[in-house]
Amino acid sequence: MMNKNGLNVLTGCLLALAAGAASLGLNSCVYSNDPPPGVYPKPPTGFVGRRTQVPLRAEKADVAVIFIGGFAGRYLTRMRAVYERMPVLPVPGKQFRAFYDWDGGEGMIFLNNVNRAVNDLQNFLAVNPKADIVLIGHSYGGSAVMDIMRQVTRPHGRVIAVTIDPVSRKSRSMPRTRARGIDYWINIYCDDVRVPIDYVVKLGGVWKFCPQADENIRFLGTARDKKGDRYRHTRPEPLFFEKMADAAETPYERLLRACERYGIGNAALQNGGGRR
Repeated sequence: MMNKNGLNVLTGCLLALAAGAASLGLNSCVYSNDPPPGVYPKPPTGFVGRRTQVPLRAEKADVAVIFIGGFAGRYLTRMRAVYERMPVLPVPGKQFRAFYDWDGGEGMIFLNNVNRAVNDLQNFLAVNPKADIVLIGHSYGGSAVMDIMRQVTRPHGRVIAVTIDPVSRKSRSMPRTRARGIDYWINIYCDDVRVPIDYVVKLGGVWKFCPQADENIRFLGTARDKKGDRYRHTRPEPLFFEKMADAAETPYERLLRACERYGIGNAALQNGGGRR
């Protein structure tokens, strides 16, 4: 049986672990833009929750916004920063959001599975054949956006794709071919890199400028973001929410303009104002 001194030591250790967990943000909410009622879902919170996928549910909705993380994204959570920070799109109708990790479309590499995203999106479209789709992918998640659209039966709604410094293996998707069914493609890429990890990314098959994209937005690795760090592949958040000095708008703002131009969510207005 544990004596009083031993119990005190154990209690102290548990309190220390709890304090350490709090300092790491294990119990804190990391989502800064709580979705309004009728928008599913709010991202899971905490250290473990941030490493889970957030599947797209086959329920009635007008818009689906799907985020695809890159290689080892489950552990690095780089793309999750974009998912957590980006507000719900200011478009009509009910909107679902989802987050998936990348697996290259070939199974369970590092426990990731984009095949699940394909299946979930197909089921979602079976319920909502006229729904609009917005796909946002980073790194290998960027090439996965194209892989998903090649496998999903063409939806009747609009499809907008955003690729953030996309990468693919040279044996797969390297022609950077635009998948059929995409109405507008915004490609963001980091060029003239100065961070060592970005040289490793080059070996993986970085796409850079994509001739088939509707917009190519270039960031320079010689420039610095608002935090003073160089723009680089491993931090997609500044590449999406910031802009170079000579640019009029951020890529996020370009996405909003594309949504307006293509009437994302407008089908809801034809159905009596949407399902919110």
